[in-house]
Amino acid sequence: MLNAIDRLSFVMALASGLALLIIAVLIAAEIILRKSFGISMHFLWEIASFIQLTAVFLGAGWTLRTGGHIRVTIISSKAPRLFEWLATLFGLAISAYLTRALILMAWGYFKTDRTTGSITDTPLVYPAALVALGAAMLTLQLVLRVLRLATGEVTETDQTGASNDALALE
Repeated sequence: MLNAIDRLSFVMALASGLALLIIAVLIAAEIILRKSFGISMHFLWEIASFIQLTAVFLGAGWTLRTGGHIRVTIISSKAPRLFEWLATLFGLAISAYLTRALILMAWGYFKTDRTTGSITDTPLVYPAALVALGAAMLTLQLVLRVLRLATGEVTETDQTGASNDALALE
Protein backbone atom coordinates (compact mmCIF):
# COMPACT_ATOMS: atom_id res chain seq x y z
CA MET A 1 0.00 0.00 0.00
CA LEU A 2 2.78 2.45 0.92
CA ASN A 3 4.58 1.63 -2.32
CA ALA A 4 1.41 2.20 -4.35
CA ILE A 5 0.98 5.63 -2.82
CA ASP A 6 4.65 6.42 -3.48
CA ARG A 7 4.18 5.35 -7.11
CA LEU A 8 1.12 7.57 -7.47
CA SER A 9 3.02 10.44 -5.87
CA PHE A 10 5.88 9.89 -8.33
CA VAL A 11 3.49 9.86 -11.30
CA MET A 12 1.99 13.13 -10.06
CA ALA A 13 5.50 14.59 -9.84
CA LEU A 14 6.11 13.53 -13.45
CA ALA A 15 2.85 15.25 -14.40
CA SER A 16 4.14 18.31 -12.58
CA GLY A 17 7.31 18.28 -14.64
CA LEU A 18 5.31 17.82 -17.83
CA ALA A 19 3.14 20.79 -16.85
CA LEU A 20 6.23 22.97 -16.49
CA LEU A 21 7.46 21.78 -19.89
CA ILE A 22 4.08 22.70 -21.40
CA ILE A 23 4.39 26.21 -19.95
CA ALA A 24 7.85 26.59 -21.49
CA VAL A 25 6.60 25.42 -24.90
CA LEU A 26 3.57 27.73 -24.76
CA ILE A 27 5.68 30.73 -23.84
CA ALA A 28 8.22 29.93 -26.57
CA ALA A 29 5.37 29.61 -29.08
CA GLU A 30 3.96 32.95 -27.91
CA ILE A 31 7.32 34.66 -28.39
CA ILE A 32 7.86 33.15 -31.83
CA LEU A 33 4.32 33.92 -33.01
CA ARG A 34 4.42 37.46 -31.70
CA LYS A 35 7.88 38.31 -33.10
CA SER A 36 7.45 36.51 -36.43
CA PHE A 37 3.79 36.95 -37.28
CA GLY A 38 2.40 39.59 -34.93
CA ILE A 39 0.02 37.02 -33.44
CA SER A 40 -0.59 36.72 -29.72
CA MET A 41 -2.21 33.83 -27.89
CA HIS A 42 -4.39 35.92 -25.60
CA PHE A 43 -5.26 32.97 -23.38
CA LEU A 44 -1.67 31.94 -22.67
CA TRP A 45 -0.90 33.85 -19.48
CA GLU A 46 -4.16 32.81 -17.81
CA ILE A 47 -3.72 29.16 -18.71
CA ALA A 48 -0.01 29.23 -17.79
CA SER A 49 -0.84 30.52 -14.31
CA PHE A 50 -3.31 27.67 -13.80
CA ILE A 51 -0.76 25.14 -15.03
CA GLN A 52 1.95 26.61 -12.77
CA LEU A 53 -0.22 26.40 -9.67
CA THR A 54 -1.22 22.87 -10.57
CA ALA A 55 2.42 21.87 -11.11
CA VAL A 56 3.44 23.16 -7.67
CA PHE A 57 0.78 21.15 -5.88
CA LEU A 58 1.09 17.98 -7.98
CA GLY A 59 4.79 17.79 -7.18
CA ALA A 60 4.52 18.60 -3.46
CA GLY A 61 3.92 15.03 -2.24
CA TRP A 62 6.93 13.57 -4.04
CA THR A 63 9.06 16.53 -2.98
CA LEU A 64 8.25 15.69 0.64
CA ARG A 65 8.98 11.99 0.10
CA THR A 66 12.39 12.79 -1.40
CA GLY A 67 13.31 15.36 1.26
CA GLY A 68 13.19 18.30 -1.11
CA HIS A 69 11.37 20.77 1.12
CA ILE A 70 13.24 23.49 2.99
CA ARG A 71 14.51 22.51 6.44
CA VAL A 72 15.55 24.50 9.48
CA THR A 73 18.63 22.51 10.41
CA ILE A 74 19.77 24.79 13.23
CA ILE A 75 16.74 23.73 15.25
CA SER A 76 16.63 20.10 14.14
CA SER A 77 20.26 19.49 15.11
CA LYS A 78 19.46 19.83 18.84
CA ALA A 79 16.85 17.05 19.01
CA PRO A 80 16.43 15.57 15.53
CA ARG A 81 13.88 12.85 16.32
CA LEU A 82 11.65 15.18 18.33
CA PHE A 83 11.94 17.89 15.70
CA GLU A 84 11.05 15.41 12.96
CA TRP A 85 7.89 14.42 14.85
CA LEU A 86 6.88 18.00 15.65
CA ALA A 87 7.57 19.28 12.13
CA THR A 88 5.68 16.38 10.56
CA LEU A 89 2.65 16.76 12.84
CA PHE A 90 2.59 20.54 12.38
CA GLY A 91 2.92 20.13 8.61
CA LEU A 92 0.17 17.51 8.62
CA ALA A 93 -2.22 19.83 10.46
CA ILE A 94 -1.58 22.67 8.01
CA SER A 95 -1.73 20.41 4.96
CA ALA A 96 -4.96 18.73 6.10
CA TYR A 97 -6.60 22.11 6.67
CA LEU A 98 -5.40 23.38 3.29
CA THR A 99 -6.56 20.22 1.54
CA ARG A 100 -10.02 20.51 3.07
CA ALA A 101 -10.28 24.16 2.07
CA LEU A 102 -9.14 23.45 -1.50
CA ILE A 103 -11.56 20.54 -1.88
CA LEU A 104 -14.43 22.72 -0.63
CA MET A 105 -13.38 25.49 -3.01
CA ALA A 106 -13.28 23.09 -5.98
CA TRP A 107 -16.65 21.65 -4.97
CA GLY A 108 -18.08 25.16 -4.75
CA TYR A 109 -16.79 25.94 -8.24
CA PHE A 110 -18.36 22.72 -9.49
CA LYS A 111 -21.75 23.46 -7.94
CA THR A 112 -21.87 27.07 -9.18
CA ASP A 113 -20.24 26.54 -12.60
CA ARG A 114 -17.96 29.47 -11.84
CA THR A 115 -15.59 30.54 -14.60
CA THR A 116 -12.73 32.98 -14.93
CA GLY A 117 -14.92 35.61 -16.55
CA SER A 118 -12.18 36.31 -19.07
CA ILE A 119 -12.15 35.75 -22.81
CA THR A 120 -11.43 32.04 -22.31
CA ASP A 121 -14.14 31.71 -19.66
CA THR A 122 -12.28 28.72 -18.18
CA PRO A 123 -14.33 26.71 -15.67
CA LEU A 124 -12.48 27.12 -12.37
CA VAL A 125 -13.37 23.63 -11.18
CA TYR A 126 -10.65 22.03 -13.35
CA PRO A 127 -7.59 23.83 -12.02
CA ALA A 128 -9.05 23.89 -8.50
CA ALA A 129 -9.62 20.12 -8.54
CA LEU A 130 -6.05 19.43 -9.69
CA VAL A 131 -4.63 21.71 -7.00
CA ALA A 132 -6.82 19.97 -4.40
CA LEU A 133 -5.59 16.58 -5.67
CA GLY A 134 -1.98 17.67 -5.22
CA ALA A 135 -2.70 19.00 -1.72
CA ALA A 136 -4.42 15.72 -0.84
CA MET A 137 -1.34 13.77 -1.95
CA LEU A 138 0.87 15.99 0.20
CA THR A 139 -1.42 15.33 3.16
CA LEU A 140 -1.36 11.59 2.45
CA GLN A 141 2.44 11.62 2.25
CA LEU A 142 2.54 13.40 5.62
CA VAL A 143 0.27 10.71 7.11
CA LEU A 144 2.60 8.06 5.70
CA ARG A 145 5.56 9.96 7.13
CA VAL A 146 3.96 9.73 10.59
CA LEU A 147 3.52 5.98 10.08
CA ARG A 148 7.13 5.63 8.93
CA LEU A 149 8.35 7.62 11.95
CA ALA A 150 6.28 5.42 14.27
CA THR A 151 7.64 2.20 12.77
CA GLY A 152 11.22 3.43 12.45
CA GLU A 153 11.25 3.21 8.65
CA VAL A 154 13.23 5.61 6.51
CA THR A 155 11.03 8.64 5.88
CA GLU A 156 12.72 9.83 2.72
CA THR A 157 13.98 8.22 -0.44
CA ASP A 158 16.38 9.55 -3.03
CA GLN A 159 14.89 11.68 -5.77
CA THR A 160 14.52 8.83 -8.22
CA GLY A 161 13.04 6.41 -5.72
CA ALA A 162 15.83 3.96 -6.56
CA SER A 163 16.91 3.60 -2.93
CA ASN A 164 13.86 1.48 -2.14
CA ASP A 165 11.28 -0.57 -3.95
CA ALA A 166 8.70 2.21 -3.86
CA LEU A 167 8.60 2.53 -7.62
CA ALA A 168 9.14 -1.11 -8.54
CA LEU A 169 6.22 -2.53 -10.41
CA GLU A 170 5.33 -5.83 -8.82
